[in-house]
Amino acid sequence: MSPSSARNLLIFTTVSSIWAIVFGFIGPFYVLQVEKLSGGMEKLGIAFSIMVLVQSLTTYFAGRFSDKLGRKPFLFLTAYTDATTLFLYTVIEETYQLYLLQAMLGVTNGIAGTIGTSLLGDLTIKEKRGRTVGRFNAIVSLFAATGLFLGGFLVKLYGLKFLFYVASIVVVCSTVFLFFLKEDNNKS
Repeated sequence: MSPSSARNLLIFTTVSSIWAIVFGFIGPFYVLQVEKLSGGMEKLGIAFSIMVLVQSLTTYFAGRFSDKLGRKPFLFLTAYTDATTLFLYTVIEETYQLYLLQAMLGVTNGIAGTIGTSLLGDLTIKEKRGRTVGRFNAIVSLFAATGLFLGGFLVKLYGLKFLFYVASIVVVCSTVFLFFLKEDNNKS
């Protein structure tokens, strides 16, 4: 692995770990918030199916356009959209608004999954790809577990809306690290 790729992998691991903590914070409480906003179990199912449907439609286009435009712009797009969406979960009141937010999360989830996988492929060498990706996933999962652990305490101390606000702010602030990510300009 080149020094540039190693540095980029460290940056991507750091940002992904920060995002894992944040989404760990709100993970179980996000489901409670969606249930509260949806107004019924059948609407909760609709809300999550909208997210997964939009996510499935987004992945192909995210991969295709990231091959042409690079991965970095999509990382910024998902971060800022996720931060905005998390904030909006605290102010919406109508079911249709929830469905729109779920669709937005579907877009960002589809982009993030595809871009993350593609970027890891870009940054790793074939002979050690499994080990490198495994280490990346282990680190990010440990940070997600930490976020899940802390989330319950934070909700009890500060309330649910506070957690969504903090998550939004941290996601936006963490994009500072992405400015240091250098991509190969030789996209085919």
